[in-house]
Amino acid sequence: MEDFSQILLISDYDRTMTAHSGEVPPRNLAAVGEFIARGGRFTIATGRSMPMFKLPLRGLHLNAPALIANGAAVCDLETGETTVRRPFAPGALDAAWTLHQQFPQLRMEFEGLRGHDCFGPDPLREAYLERYGVSFRYPDFSGIEPDVLSVTYYAPFRAAGHVPFSQLDPEEERPFDEMEAIVRREYLHYFTPIRSMPRMLELIPAGCGKGEAARELASRLGRPVLLCAGDAPNDLDMLEEADRAFIPEDAAPALFGRGFETVASCDQGAIAAAIALLFQKTP
Repeated sequence: MEDFSQILLISDYDRTMTAHSGEVPPRNLAAVGEFIARGGRFTIATGRSMPMFKLPLRGLHLNAPALIANGAAVCDLETGETTVRRPFAPGALDAAWTLHQQFPQLRMEFEGLRGHDCFGPDPLREAYLERYGVSFRYPDFSGIEPDVLSVTYYAPFRAAGHVPFSQLDPEEERPFDEMEAIVRREYLHYFTPIRSMPRMLELIPAGCGKGEAARELASRLGRPVLLCAGDAPNDLDMLEEADRAFIPEDAAPALFGRGFETVASCDQGAIAAAIALLFQKTP
């Protein structure tokens, strides 16, 4: 029997571990269970906030801490505590507010450990947050919670979910391209910009990322082999950091042509397909 005792396998959650429906294919759960039984450590690296990940977490088989908010925090699943938190530098949230004022047509959320502080009404976004049991409110800027891990800007929702890459009008991305250009020109000392979904820009503390957090976790767990799977641009640094990287066949176009191994689509069980390759030959 293969021994995976040297391996940490980290998967993105949405559209990598899950299908497009948001459900985790049973074959992924079965494959992860077998991987763990053979000595592997498995966890999730998600762009979701901790409040938005608590509900999905209940149905997963994880035996390593989870990476939250694109690596801005690490959550110990045994204790429920956040063991690592990368805070924003002084002045960063003021800069985020200034950026929001330059793009008033967009919505903004400060995503913290306990809930979301929202700016700009969006009933469909509210429905999305309620579906995941996320506590949210509409405070004044001076009243935001101090535990912010990420700042998200997004276009008003068309439905209680996100627009797939395949349905995106390139013109809809223009304000986010412009906003990211401003961040890269003026605010990189405060933020790392993340583009995980169409019509959305996320800002996490400067220097953070899934890749840095993944390698640090592997080192802390004594796992010299880091394997990663992801489907979106916010997974890129994690995939590049990995010793072996997998992407679903329906991943974002930007991930192809970079030497990553292509596996089954997320609907067909991308993680099960990646683990099946490990059963054939370990790194």
